[in-house]
Parts: sequence; structure tokens; C-alpha cells
Amino acid sequence: MSSQIRTDSYGTGERTRKPLSRTVDWLVAGFLVLVGAAFVAAGTLTTTLADRSTIASWVADGRLTSTDMTDAELVDATFAVLSGGGVGVALTGVLLVAGGIAFVALQSRARRRFESTGELSASTTGTAILGALVTVAAAFVPFSPVLGGGVAGYLRAGDAGTAVRTGALAGVLATIPVLVIYAAITWTLLGTGSGLTGLIALVFAGSLLVSLAYVTFLSALGGYLGDLVLAGRNTA
Repeated sequence: MSSQIRTDSYGTGERTRKPLSRTVDWLVAGFLVLVGAAFVAAGTLTTTLADRSTIASWVADGRLTSTDMTDAELVDATFAVLSGGGVGVALTGVLLVAGGIAFVALQSRARRRFESTGELSASTTGTAILGALVTVAAAFVPFSPVLGGGVAGYLRAGDAGTAVRTGALAGVLATIPVLVIYAAITWTLLGTGSGLTGLIALVFAGSLLVSLAYVTFLSALGGYLGDLVLAGRNTA
């Protein structure tokens, strides 16, 4: 069954809604797998095209310049962005494919549990994956983590605490691509022995902490709002 009614207690009222259908599960998983495969291909191509001699020629010809770095540092930094960034994008693609497979598995397990025992236990991780996807897809919208967290909180609502935790997890998952790409670039730069390594690592760590806190907070807020929307809908 793909359209059982889900009813959770909420205060003195009842909350009723239908879980996601199998069709939606497979569409989400298929999208993640396809995008992941595209990321793997793009990242692999970028890494293959990264060439120090070519970059050095760009610097020598004046096509690539910097007022803050020496020519050698500029070559190292550009190589790290292309090579390390390519590796990071490819690894992100692998994670997206794994996320798509995990999403279907988690949603299917939760549905089987519900069908066999009647236990109302939607997958927190599966729902968070969907929320993270919404956050990334709506990145052009101001405060998109609120939207992604709201979707996760709405679908996983049972109580405010659960919705907030699911929203926050969606935010953490949404930052993983940035973490992987920046980590790959920093790791590549470490291998060059460039004097920029410490600066890049410091900027990376600071940017990551700020981004993680920002996205997680807004996603948790979205989860809380999503829970309120479901509560209001079923008590109206």
C-alpha cells in the first residue's frame, strides 16, 4: 500500500496525512542518481583537464593574474581548484548516487514496517535527504534552508522536537557537497607545499563553520515551521 493514512497525536487533536508514494520515492532517487552520475562525469573531466604546464602558460601569457600571489602560488592555487575541485565534484556525485539508493531503501523499510505493524515511523534520514535536496535545488531563493527544513519537518512531523531534528539533519546533509569540494581542494593544495596552505585551510575552516551553522539553524527553524503548518492544517 502506498497511500495509507498516517495519524499522529498532537495536543488534544489529531493529525492526519498520507505518506509519500513509491512513485515519489523512485522519482527522487532517480533524480539523485542521474545528477550524481553527471557530477562524477564532470568532476572526472575537470580533473583530467587540470595540467600544470597549461596553467603556467596562462600565467606567463598574462591570461591569469593575481595581485596577492606570486606566479608559483597562482599556479598552485589554480591547479588545486581544478584538480582538487574536480575530485571533490566527482566524490559529491558518488555521494548523491549513494544518497539516492539509501533514500529508496530507508523509505521502503519504513513503509514495510508501517504495513506490517502499523507503526507510524517515517524514515528520519530519508526525509532529511529529501529536505536537503530541496535546499540545494532552491539555493537561488533567499533562506532556502528554511524551505528544505520545512519540507523535512512537515513530512516527518510527529512532534516539534522530531521535526526540528529532521530539519537540522537536512541542513547538515545539504552542506556535505561544499565540505567535500573544499576538503578536496585543500588536500590538493597541501600536496603542493605552497605557502598558501595555512591561509586556505583557515579560510576553509571558517567558511565551513559559518555555512554549517547558518544552514543548520535555518533548516531547524524550517522544520519547526513545517510542523506548525501540519498541526494547523489538521486542527483547522
